[in-house]
Amino acid sequence: MRSPPSPLSRAYTVVEVLLSLTVFAIGASAVMSMQKATLQGNLDARKTDMANAIGRMWIERIRRDAMQWTLPSPVNPSGNNFANAQLLQYTASNSGNWQRPDAYATQTPPVSPGFDALGRDIAFANLQPTAGTLSSPPPVFCVNVKEQYLYTDVDSNNLIRVDLRVLWVRGINPGASNPCDPTVATSAIPNPQLYGSLYFTTAVRANALP
Repeated sequence: MRSPPSPLSRAYTVVEVLLSLTVFAIGASAVMSMQKATLQGNLDARKTDMANAIGRMWIERIRRDAMQWTLPSPVNPSGNNFANAQLLQYTASNSGNWQRPDAYATQTPPVSPGFDALGRDIAFANLQPTAGTLSSPPPVFCVNVKEQYLYTDVDSNNLIRVDLRVLWVRGINPGASNPCDPTVATSAIPNPQLYGSLYFTTAVRANALP
């Protein structure tokens, strides 16, 4: 006759195994969710930092562009070479509305409103690449500019407020359009659930000659 099994050699039952797997799955899912949130937070922080650098660089570009606007001046009070400031003149044509500053985008190297993940200007042709192509990925960041005259007088002593924003797609959003798409770049408030944004403001005026 077989002797009954010893209590010391008792094995796990199916129910115990299932309960253990359930507890393990709950713990693993919590860890995976935490890791996903951590990775997403790090990615958003990196993009925000890069967008800040791009925004500051573009503010300097706007100020440098304004230095080409030197008339009227005491030497030539009737002249006005605002068109020499190509960037300001380009965006002033649609004053008060957001737009892509494309005035210098065709230069080589480009001065582009679109940037890759490393903050480098991308070619104008790649601002809206053909869908499905890997050779020309869409920009990660896009700069939009809005101008508004704050002050003007009969002597054309103008003061222009320039608002600038940098857009990027939050996380992985297949439904989000390219941030340099004209419908996104010209929208008053891009969808905050799809796009991250940083805003900058400066003011420029004619760089009058002595």
